[in-house]
Amino acid sequence: MSVKITSILVPLDGSIIAEQALPWALNLAQLHQAELVLLRVGMRPDVWSVQDLEHLHAYQHEQEAHCMEYLRQLESRLKVPLRLEYVSGSPGKSIVARAQELGSSLIVMNSHARDGLSRWLLGSVAEKVSRHASCPVLLVREAEPVAPDAKEA
Repeated sequence: MSVKITSILVPLDGSIIAEQALPWALNLAQLHQAELVLLRVGMRPDVWSVQDLEHLHAYQHEQEAHCMEYLRQLESRLKVPLRLEYVSGSPGKSIVARAQELGSSLIVMNSHARDGLSRWLLGSVAEKVSRHASCPVLLVREAEPVAPDAKEA
């Protein structure tokens, strides 16, 4: 059986850890001649009062501009054709929804290594995406840091 990958979605949170998924996505996109889509999800701020509402629109516009600038910098660094996407909302739900809307064949993302307590308190975006996405999800584990004095055997 042959699997056809036509579009790969790579959710990024702006961290170097999340970017560790990029080599995997780039290789798979090249191998399958698939479109590569980088997605950044902006968090919606909590609105506590009527006074907060007047600043909400400006905040959201500023956040979108910041996120898109990050994606454009990545695009110039990677030097490959990319599609850049921004959505605002809950990260897990937004990634799943955008993958569905785009008809993504695959989601490639990093799995931040959290222990049981922090995962329970903060939730795991990667876990939510892998449970609810309608397409396969490739989770890339965070690379282990190499000690500066480590020598090759």
